[in-house]
Amino acid sequence: MTHLRSLFAGSETLSAAERAAMSSLRRGGISSVIWVVTERCNLKCIHCYEGGRVTPELSTEDALKIVERLEEAGKPLTFVSGGEPLLREDIMLLLGRLKERGIRVILSTNGTLVDEGVARKLADLGVDNVAIPLYGPEEMHDAFTRIPGSHERVMRALKLLSDHGLGLTIKTVVARRVLPYIRYLFDVAQTFNARAVYLCDFIPVGRGAFLREEVPSKEEWRALLDWFIEEMILGDAYDGVEIDIGLHPSTAIYVMKRLEERGIDISEAERKMRERRLSVEGRGFISISPTGDVLLSNYLTDLKIGNALRDDLRDVLNHPLYRAAGDSSMLRGRCGICPYRDMCGGSRVKARIYTGDLLGEDPTCLI
Repeated sequence: MTHLRSLFAGSETLSAAERAAMSSLRRGGISSVIWVVTERCNLKCIHCYEGGRVTPELSTEDALKIVERLEEAGKPLTFVSGGEPLLREDIMLLLGRLKERGIRVILSTNGTLVDEGVARKLADLGVDNVAIPLYGPEEMHDAFTRIPGSHERVMRALKLLSDHGLGLTIKTVVARRVLPYIRYLFDVAQTFNARAVYLCDFIPVGRGAFLREEVPSKEEWRALLDWFIEEMILGDAYDGVEIDIGLHPSTAIYVMKRLEERGIDISEAERKMRERRLSVEGRGFISISPTGDVLLSNYLTDLKIGNALRDDLRDVLNHPLYRAAGDSSMLRGRCGICPYRDMCGGSRVKARIYTGDLLGEDPTCLI
């Protein structure tokens, strides 16, 4: 989660979420949590990293215990995700309990189950942001989700949620077939007053393992970032919409170097990155699985560092895997000798997926 506008253009678009994360980090060592409450889903997206996997889910009683653990851990910024979380019959109860405990909540939903009643309930509960995936115009989006009519339902959801005053984020995956539609995604974000567009690098796991040709080249990523620099960091296109990059920390280093080459002062951005490394694994971020297992990342389901029902979440931060992932001095390969290792750290997820070594180099690095 790299907020390019906040870093380089002085934007405060996501300051409330960032403040919640940093406050929790200071209180308990955990800044943010992705809580995958279910792996059930009503879409069949071609890139899904879960790949149609469905594991057992916690009961309502146990899920409410997870909320207590999150409160005890310092009230981290919590992303309630799936699968499709609205398929859980108790989801409104869980969201309501999170808000009652003073936790900032971002609901990640595919939008297809959002109707007037759901939108009104989410607003009444005080959910802070709703993040909805979008991959392009109707034909493209429906082909990506493999569910006809899903684009129409996303557009309906965005309007309903916007009309009820909910904060919105547009999510997408940066795959080759999505790249031509990035401007379209920002147009939609602006239309519905979304606070951010979240662009996650494509990871060839799950169903995505059969789509390796969709992984963008480094040149394609650099061209996208150059467009962001010209249009939205130095320019004012899509003013008020944050550029949020996922699983690609070197994007910020690339932008920093490009701005520096043009004589632009990047000292404040550099200070922020030195204070808090861009690669979040082992640095305040954890994931919780549908069974309550605590993971380094929701992409690395085999790397379990505890269980939220059994363990105090603050204690799992002492797990050797967590501590190693967060220690930049332990990195190997190009990441280990990189002058930006303490600012960037490389994607530990992609290092593990592509090389098998959690502490190895990030082969997608743009520097």
